[in-house]
Amino acid sequence: MKISLVHTRNILLLFLGFLTFQSCTKSAPEIPDREQKPEPEKVPDATKASNYVYSSERQLEFSLYQNDALKSSFGQNEQEKNFKNRPRYFRPQTIIFKEDSLFISKLGGYTESYKIKWEKEKLFIYGDQARDWKHFASKNDKDELLLNIVLYNSQIKSENSNALRTGQLYNPLSINEILSEKSRANMTTIWLKIETIYVAENKKP
Repeated sequence: MKISLVHTRNILLLFLGFLTFQSCTKSAPEIPDREQKPEPEKVPDATKASNYVYSSERQLEFSLYQNDALKSSFGQNEQEKNFKNRPRYFRPQTIIFKEDSLFISKLGGYTESYKIKWEKEKLFIYGDQARDWKHFASKNDKDELLLNIVLYNSQIKSENSNALRTGQLYNPLSINEILSEKSRANMTTIWLKIETIYVAENKKP
């Protein structure tokens, strides 16, 4: 009879322990395997490029300089005689804007790229050599891009030599950009300045 009571007590203790374990297990919060995250909002595509294509041009200046002094002017029919097809190959054919960069393509497959910034209607490019911003082009009220290009042929004379130099520039302020102190007294330059006009590709007739 005594053994029976001991067994009965042990069984009751085991039963109470089992109930306590079950109660603790049920009270623990259920943690989902994976949280449901909201779908991300669609962001507008900021990488779309805007393309401008060559439309037309007009001659702004075609002159002969002695150093920085204007000596005479040329007629437009003398452009090919002095510069051959250089204007066609130097002027951009397409100008593409993408985020903070500008990409230029020219005849012959030549390409250039620059970092850019806008100040109202004025477009600036960053020159790696000068490490500074340079005014490159401007927009008018028709959303046209206006870019001045210059081509030049220079003859530099000294006591011991007679050197020829050719070059081209984007939007120079004046002929002083190609003059140096050494050449200033002995330099003769034929200077051709052209305004090139670009329109948005989707607006070209």
